[in-house]
Amino acid sequence: MPNRRCGSEKLDRFALDANAGEPAREEALEAFVRVAREAPGNPSSLHRNGRRAQGALEDARERVGAALGAPAREIVFTSGATEANNIALFGAAPARSRLTGAAVPLVASLAEHASVVGPLRRLQQDGHSLALAPLDAHARPAAPALLALVAERRAQLVALQWANNETGAVQPVEEFAAALPDDVHWHCDAVQGFGKLPPATALARADTLVLSGHKFGAPKGVGVLRRREDAPLDPLMAGGGHQGGVRPGTESPALATAFAVALELALAEQPEWSEQAARAAAELLAALVAAGVSFQANHPAEPGGRLPNTLNLTFAGVDGRALLVACDAEGLSVASGSACSSGAPEPSPILRALGLTKELAKSSLRLSFGRYPPPGLGARAGERLAATVLRVYQAGFH
Repeated sequence: MPNRRCGSEKLDRFALDANAGEPAREEALEAFVRVAREAPGNPSSLHRNGRRAQGALEDARERVGAALGAPAREIVFTSGATEANNIALFGAAPARSRLTGAAVPLVASLAEHASVVGPLRRLQQDGHSLALAPLDAHARPAAPALLALVAERRAQLVALQWANNETGAVQPVEEFAAALPDDVHWHCDAVQGFGKLPPATALARADTLVLSGHKFGAPKGVGVLRRREDAPLDPLMAGGGHQGGVRPGTESPALATAFAVALELALAEQPEWSEQAARAAAELLAALVAAGVSFQANHPAEPGGRLPNTLNLTFAGVDGRALLVACDAEGLSVASGSACSSGAPEPSPILRALGLTKELAKSSLRLSFGRYPPPGLGARAGERLAATVLRVYQAGFH
C-alpha cells in the first residue's frame, strides 16, 4: 500500500490485505539492524557482549510493557501470535487441571482464529470439554450468551478475541470483562486490534494476551504473550529458564527492539490512521455502489463496530477462485479469509459460522487497507474492483 510511512509501492497495484500483515516500518528495521550490530551477543551470557544484549532485550521488554500498561516481567517474546496462542492455551489448561485434579471446561466462540481454535480442539481431544458460542451475522458472539455459557459449563478457561480478522468485528470485550468471574482465565487474541482501535481498558483483565509484530510494522517472526503474574502456565517446551521458563530459547534483542519501536509508533498513530482507513473503506464501498455491483456486507456497519480498515463482501453467484485470480491479475491484492487458511480448499469457517453457504463463503472477499492510504485510493481501488467483478460475471464464472 503506498503511504508516507512504509514504502513506495506503485499506485498501479492496490494492497488490500493489510490484516494478513503490514510491511516492516523503516524505523523498526533501523532499530533491528542497530541492535544486531551493537549487541550481537547471547543475552544469557555473562560476559560484556552478553550483558549488552541482555540490556537491549530488557529495554525492549520495558518499552512493550509500558505500551501495554503492564509490568515488564509479564512480557514474553515469541516467534509470533500462533506460538503465543499455543503457549497460553496449552499452558493454562494443564496448569489448572493439575491444580484442581480434574479436566478443565473450555469456552470460546466460533469467531476465534485457527491458532486459538486448533489448540482448543486438541485440548478437547485430551479430555477437556469445549463449548463454542454461536455468532451474529458479523462474527460477534453476544456477551450475555457467552457469559451464560461460562456459567452453565462452569468454565475455567475462556477465549475471546478483541477483533475478528475476517469481518473486522470488534468483540464485546468491555461488557464481557466486566462480568467475567475473577477465577476464570481469559485468553485474548488481540492481534488485530493494536494500532487500529483505541486502547480497550478491558484488556487489562485478560490473563493472557497475544500480539503479532508484523500486523503493525515489526519484522515478521516476533510476537508477544503478555501473561499476568498470577496466571498459572505450564511450559509448553522444556530446556532452559528463559523468560521465566514460559518460553525457553535464546531471545533476539534485535527483533524485540524492532517490535517495541513498531508498537509505540502504531499506538501513537492510531487515531489518524483509523480516520484515514475508514475514509478509504467508505470510498471503496461507494465506488462499488456507483458501478452497480451487487454485494452483501458481512462486516458490521455501525461506527466503532469494526476495524476501520476492514470490509468483508460477498458477491453472490461469482466463482470465488476465479475472482481471486482475476483480482490479482488486475493488481488487487485481496484475500478470501485468514492468511493462515487462504490456501485451504474449504471456505472460511468463520463465514460459514455466520450462516453463509459454502458457495457464498467462497464468493467472499476480505479487503483491508494498510497504513496511511492517500486520499482517493479507496475510490480508485473500488473502481478497479467493480470492473473486475463485473468482468468475472460477464465471463460466466458463476
